[in-house]
Amino acid sequence: MKTIRWAVVGLGKISRRMTRVIQSVEGATVSACVSSSKERAIEYANKYGIEHALTYNELAENPSLVDAVYICTHMNMHAKPAMMYLSKKLPVMVEKTFATSIEDAKSIIDCAIENKTLVMEAMWTRLLPATQALHDVLANDNVGKIISIDSKFEVGIGHTKNSRVFKKEVGGGAMYDIGIYPTTYTHMLLGMPQEIEANAKFRDGVDTSVNTTFTYDNGAVAKFRISTEPFTLKEYYTIETEKATIKVPSFFDARKIIVSYKDGRKKRVIKCFNGIEFGRRGKPDGFTHEIIHFSQLIRDGKTESSILTHQMTLEVMELIMKQLKAIGL
Repeated sequence: MKTIRWAVVGLGKISRRMTRVIQSVEGATVSACVSSSKERAIEYANKYGIEHALTYNELAENPSLVDAVYICTHMNMHAKPAMMYLSKKLPVMVEKTFATSIEDAKSIIDCAIENKTLVMEAMWTRLLPATQALHDVLANDNVGKIISIDSKFEVGIGHTKNSRVFKKEVGGGAMYDIGIYPTTYTHMLLGMPQEIEANAKFRDGVDTSVNTTFTYDNGAVAKFRISTEPFTLKEYYTIETEKATIKVPSFFDARKIIVSYKDGRKKRVIKCFNGIEFGRRGKPDGFTHEIIHFSQLIRDGKTESSILTHQMTLEVMELIMKQLKAIGL
């Protein structure tokens, strides 16, 4: 198996976690770290034992040093480096949320298509074993169609008053930061809604909580609340179908699903590890699945994921923007 050499671009908090996870995955390694500051790149490389400490331009000038690029800069800065490296025929995985506008998202994808090079949003939730298990239950377990969805994703713990999530200029806000999770999950299950309603609370012009309702032409209704307000911490995803209630605890990094049937069948608790134990604070963790998937796409010479397609990314981006418009942003 070919080892995929990764470059990590943007050396903030999330990059440190991703670097550790890549280094724990068989067939993957971090060969380069990339920053606008050469000094910061050198310091990062020394800390994590990375061979190449580079600036953005240095990686563009030496694309043969790596096989894959992971971009985790601030969201408003995803597009420029993504297109820079795609134009060098380097496969690029872009941290969620893919962009802060539909125009930027389309530009990234168009650049990938033009260069016949792989690009994918790093939305790990779509790649979890529990997600596949949920699809299997909905398709094969005689639970009927989805009637409604109820979800909360409130994760204000850990954010100081100076956190990036409260800074509009770098793509902050609850919708960009965590709204992507229930939006993506609901789109995965029900597609594009007929109507969108949303209301929000704000702090200094940035959304700190949003309540959204998606209504579908088949009558299904999906409601979810997100929040980055201080000290909030609550997460669940509940799907009501004609014949069952399906709960996905901690759906964004789920390790199990719970199916309670309405026709007297015994409740099922489906644990979903697919041979890989993972958890938020363990190694490997939820990042593992997207690293494995993207690395294999490169080995197979693919230019698009069949699980996280370009069209899915653009449709979710459209839903994010429509929710922002609904709350006046």
